[in-house]
Amino acid sequence: MESENTLKSVLNACKYISINIHPHILMKHFIFTLTLLFLIVIHADGQTDSKHFSYTTYIGTGLSMGQPSQTPFNWQIIAHYHIGQRLTIGAGSGLSIYEKALIPLYANAQFFMTRPKKLTPYLECNIGGSLAAAKETNGGFYLSPSVGAQVKLTQKLKMNIALGYEIQQLERLKQRTDEYFHTEFKEELSHHSITLKVGLTY
Repeated sequence: MESENTLKSVLNACKYISINIHPHILMKHFIFTLTLLFLIVIHADGQTDSKHFSYTTYIGTGLSMGQPSQTPFNWQIIAHYHIGQRLTIGAGSGLSIYEKALIPLYANAQFFMTRPKKLTPYLECNIGGSLAAAKETNGGFYLSPSVGAQVKLTQKLKMNIALGYEIQQLERLKQRTDEYFHTEFKEELSHHSITLKVGLTY
């Protein structure tokens, strides 16, 4: 019951942030907060019982639902801290490729619908912001809720498959030149994609 109440609080927070906070403000706060969280998780993993921690890496792609249409490629690495058997919180990063390469940095929450079994369904939500590798591009708000299933392969290794929805906002600098003038302007993009990803948890 406590885990379910915590999950509801996390999802409500995701909804509030996605509606009320500007992407650039959100990204700046998450860069600092999640970097600090990564350091805390890494330090704590070396100081406490490792059964409270796990790590997941995903690769995935998606089906674009907007314009301009871009098929994304995603690689993710997530550190989880286990709050009981059914709820984890943590932080993640990786690489997302749309028009440009982006480095997302986000908070993660994962809720298992049943107690751990051979096949365990789960809900997951990533929320944060992205940094851009290219100078002419600015990252922005990132949100990716998903539903998936985790298959136990060995005592320590599990395989995940998840179907989700991803929102990735960014800005890119564009130029227009003709014989009379040259202009530069920022174009704001918001990619919406149905995503499919597979991964391993260890």
